[in-house]
Amino acid sequence: MKNNRLQFLLRLLVDNKINERELEELASLMQQPENDEIIDAQLKNTWENVSSSEKLNDTLYHQITSHQRFTQSIVEEERNSKWGSLRNKWYYVAATILLSFGIGMSIYLFSNLKKTQFQLANQVTPTAPTNDHVMLTLSSGKKVALEELALGKIVTEGNIGITKNKEGQLVYDLSNINDDGTLDYNTISTPVGSNYQVILSDGTKVWLNAKTTLKFPTVFKGTNRQVELSGEAYFEVAHNEKQPFLLMAKGMTVQVLGTHFNVSAYDDDQLVKTSLLEGAIKANYQTKSLLLKPGQQAVLSESKLSQSGFNEDDVMAWKSGYFIFRNEPIHEIMKEISRWYHIEVAYQGNLTKEEFGGKYLKNSSLKELLSSLELTGKVKFKMEGRRVTVMQ
Repeated sequence: MKNNRLQFLLRLLVDNKINERELEELASLMQQPENDEIIDAQLKNTWENVSSSEKLNDTLYHQITSHQRFTQSIVEEERNSKWGSLRNKWYYVAATILLSFGIGMSIYLFSNLKKTQFQLANQVTPTAPTNDHVMLTLSSGKKVALEELALGKIVTEGNIGITKNKEGQLVYDLSNINDDGTLDYNTISTPVGSNYQVILSDGTKVWLNAKTTLKFPTVFKGTNRQVELSGEAYFEVAHNEKQPFLLMAKGMTVQVLGTHFNVSAYDDDQLVKTSLLEGAIKANYQTKSLLLKPGQQAVLSESKLSQSGFNEDDVMAWKSGYFIFRNEPIHEIMKEISRWYHIEVAYQGNLTKEEFGGKYLKNSSLKELLSSLELTGKVKFKMEGRRVTVMQ
């Protein structure tokens, strides 16, 4: 999606790895008002991380701090007393420079830096898999980092065109398909801190939460449309009575004709939850089946399948860009936070068994989120690089 591409380009900018074409694309995205919130959050989070664990490129640092915009902004912020530390003032100034001057200022900042040369080719050059990218694995085993790719057709596999549309979604085009009867599978995996959307070849739309893997055939053939999920995803399934949609997730099978539902099936969770928002689905585990109506949820726990109600706002908070904690223990909260922020969590002392609640923007920096949780007076946090220690 757009957010993933924007985050990727902003990271390239701060790391001084951006090329001219990417710089033009970033400037265009930065001029769109709807991106202000994510730009602010990404720059702030990046600046804090650079300040604490990395050394910002000296040339870039001096070019920012020697520019008159820097001096003006420092004076303005000191007058307003809006920021509490010099590091935050520097972040504010960097963001102000980039947002105010757009591409012109960005080119000015980087005009004297050594530029890395990128060769553009019609064919996709696979990127080595890392934990930092949304990865598409083709049936051939080739891996592609999706955020790095510009809009348009990114690869052709057989006669299937795989395209990244203007919304940043992955779309499968079957207009030139020749059915040879074989099933080829693709896999999309999201890292911590990233969501992604794919439109499958049957028109089904899937939104993937962080740390999620979806395996699916490039073309649905036979009597059903079967996919496999690890993690969390929201599905808007294209209706096809003759070819039911089947989702496999940690032992639970969800049978769908055409509907909207959410599935949470993380490997480190004890529960598998399928929540129905629209239409009807059948949830199966071994010999037991549940037919769900909107507002009902199938829960698989300790090899037992049961039915309950659910709060739609809570279930869909991740897709809307929020954490919503409703009477949850700190261990469960930190598990969810660690899926979004790339952190290692440790615990110290006898932690309270009290439960926590609240609604928090996922675009907030980790420091802001933990500070908000500390305001409850029930828990404290110590940050050391990527390690967060939870204390009473």
